[in-house]
Amino acid sequence: MTGMEKHQNLNVGNQNHSLRHQNPNSAHQNATHENQSSNSAAAPKVIGIIGGMGQMGQWFKRFFEKEGYEVLAASRTTALSCEDCAKKSDVVIITIPIDQTVAMIKRIGPLIKEEGLLMDLTSIKQAPVQAMLESSRCAVIGTHPMFGPKIRSFKNQTIVLCPARPGNFLPWLSGILGKHKALIKIATPEQHDKAMTIVQGITHFSSIAMCHSLRELGVPINETEDYSSPMYRVFMDMVGRIMSHDSNLYADIEMLNPLNPEALRKFISNAQQLLHIIESKDKGAFNNYFREASDYLGDFKFEAEYYSTMLIHYLVDRGKRRGEKP
Repeated sequence: MTGMEKHQNLNVGNQNHSLRHQNPNSAHQNATHENQSSNSAAAPKVIGIIGGMGQMGQWFKRFFEKEGYEVLAASRTTALSCEDCAKKSDVVIITIPIDQTVAMIKRIGPLIKEEGLLMDLTSIKQAPVQAMLESSRCAVIGTHPMFGPKIRSFKNQTIVLCPARPGNFLPWLSGILGKHKALIKIATPEQHDKAMTIVQGITHFSSIAMCHSLRELGVPINETEDYSSPMYRVFMDMVGRIMSHDSNLYADIEMLNPLNPEALRKFISNAQQLLHIIESKDKGAFNNYFREASDYLGDFKFEAEYYSTMLIHYLVDRGKRRGEKP
């Protein structure tokens, strides 16, 4: 696993549920099988992708086609309607903008065959999973690939599965993902959304705020690079990566996760507390505050230092960015 793929354990709610990755071969043992009808894995033949012409839809279309499945793709621009795609498919995957997902689920859910499977690929899980359960009679597995469409394969990539009503599809799905060395995490929709307040909510929020802070300070980003440390460049590369994507996606991630506001208020409160310590020039308080943060990370900080050093060495050895003159 690379340095950018490290994962720390996060306590989720009162259940002290951590984000450890499950063994793909045993992941299905940890889910509640509410409508388990058979001990054998499902054997679907036709995969339907609603939103199949988008980047993620195309990624999954190529993946399943390489695995030998017939794949139907439907969108606003295809001759095949979303309704017909749902009727003809054994597995239906919805990968459209988050704010349109629940409406689409309600539209096509009743059309999916009872022995089929309905999945969504959104970054929010509570509302879509609830809609899938209420709008269909088929198996339901909420899904969140923790990556974008530019990756080459599932290898060492996290994918969260919320098997709300998995039937006999979870062994099939975890098997095909495990075959390609994906890191499978089984979670409830509530556990997923709690974790995303940290993995996405606070991370994206702080990145956007960072850019506005630089803008208001009147500092051109290129000038900061003239003074940058390797760590600053790595950090700003991650910020720039976020800012290069569609703002509508990040708006939905921030606004539609019902647990984000509480997490963001805690982030702002802690930032204000740290600012007060700095303005007061209270070095003792600063050291205590810093130590508390360090103690929270535990051994993770040593792992983080090791892998980030490897990344920095790579960037230093590379010597220049794309487009720069040697």
